[in-house]
Amino acid sequence: MKNDPAFKLLAAIIIAGVAACLLAPTTRAAESGTTKPKHSRTHTGTYQTGNGGSGTVNSTVTGGGGERTRSTTLTNQNGQTATHTSNRTWDKTTGTGTVNSTTTGFNGRTTSRQGTLTKNADGTLSGQGTITGPKGGTSTYADTTVKTPNGRVTTGTVTGPNGHTSTFTNTVTHNGPGQTTHTETVTGPHGQTKTRTQSVKVTPTP
Repeated sequence: MKNDPAFKLLAAIIIAGVAACLLAPTTRAAESGTTKPKHSRTHTGTYQTGNGGSGTVNSTVTGGGGERTRSTTLTNQNGQTATHTSNRTWDKTTGTGTVNSTTTGFNGRTTSRQGTLTKNADGTLSGQGTITGPKGGTSTYADTTVKTPNGRVTTGTVTGPNGHTSTFTNTVTHNGPGQTTHTETVTGPHGQTKTRTQSVKVTPTP
């Protein structure tokens, strides 16, 4: 399974996911009203992870008019940087939207995602699209996100270029101001499972 493209892409997402989830409110960000004027705000601070990592974080969010753009840069304790940019659009009338994101990890590897979003009658959010891995391999994904009282749970599948399918569960829990736990479980096409849990605490700069 280690050579399976779908599993490799999901493993890359797990690794890059810390940069994406440090500043947590991305669950239904594009679903906010479509009539509000655009506005920007910047977050700066320091972060600590559950495995002893630390560093600084700078994020700029621009939202309004059914669109939300986020750009985040992390610098770790070794001086390495990771970046995450995302753009989400949302049409409140039709209950549909789009998502595009690019994440470059501390190792310099880049993963990107392009897809569509649909709000279902039961309040869940369905997504589908493509993921391009660090070596250019492209896979397709389909997922469903359920909002929880303190976060969200996303379950779905990723199918690699060779047609093999892996499944995943992604749980984000907000434990308090600036504190987030991110757990991802991936099961490959041959039944092997990989789980990664990362707790992050962000302290804003005064």
